[in-house]
Amino acid sequence: MTNFEKTDIFQTEEYRREYVRIILTDVVEAISSKGYDPVNQIMGYVKTNNPVYIPRDKGAREKISRLSTDEILEYLLHFFIKEI
Repeated sequence: MTNFEKTDIFQTEEYRREYVRIILTDVVEAISSKGYDPVNQIMGYVKTNNPVYIPRDKGAREKISRLSTDEILEYLLHFFIKEI
């Protein structure tokens, strides 16, 4: 039953984190399929903001370009801290 007396708050952060997770999962799969180390390649991208570290395969380079490096770092830190 819906309570019309209460206002719910829409949590956009959770939807954004899911979006980042999906993109990073696709990117990691593309990097791994090329035989590269995903940690090294994503680190190179985050440090330089140069997409040359991400392969074009499976649209990975285009996908990761949709995210800012701050979003990637925020997601990874959130995930890491949540696991502690």
